[in-house]
Amino acid sequence: MVTSSRQINFWGQKAGASEAVLAREIPSAELFKMPEILEIPAEVLVYGASVIHHSKRPLLQNYYNFTHIDDEKTRKRDLFLAEPSDPESHYSIFEDNHGTHIFANNDLDLMTKLTELVEHGFTHWKLEGLYTPGQNFVEIAKLFIQARSLIQEGNFSHDQAFLLDEELRKLHPKNRFLDTGFYDYDPDMVK
Repeated sequence: MVTSSRQINFWGQKAGASEAVLAREIPSAELFKMPEILEIPAEVLVYGASVIHHSKRPLLQNYYNFTHIDDEKTRKRDLFLAEPSDPESHYSIFEDNHGTHIFANNDLDLMTKLTELVEHGFTHWKLEGLYTPGQNFVEIAKLFIQARSLIQEGNFSHDQAFLLDEELRKLHPKNRFLDTGFYDYDPDMVK
């Protein structure tokens, strides 16, 4: 994942990359400047959990060994980390054979921002269903397909975006919260 259009173009020119995966920490004000410079398409996460840290080390197992706890480390266990100074924080964490994965406090939901993304040339969307079980994720994907069709037809209104977003929220896991991530942040806040 990258945040620099220069890096993306470098990999497109020098290594033949055909598409880039943009970092999730790019505010829309900076994101919307990129298409003018990009030489290859860029993928934007529009729904789901966002990884904020990955380690190949078995951090949970090491913690369990140190504390003499025998517990499950998988995603299905729904483990969270919390910051001592912020009891509202709840970073999902799990461990698998690829290491330890830690996710942002809230899952991303850009359903109401899709028109803006398309207007700025971002038509390659990613939906992350890691924490959204089976058929619910399929139904959420169908909502984004419906939104894409309405956008292409020129019939995607603010009201329709809101209604599709309400349906998405009904399907989203109740123990996980949604927000727009860094999308609406002032770029000066993200350094």
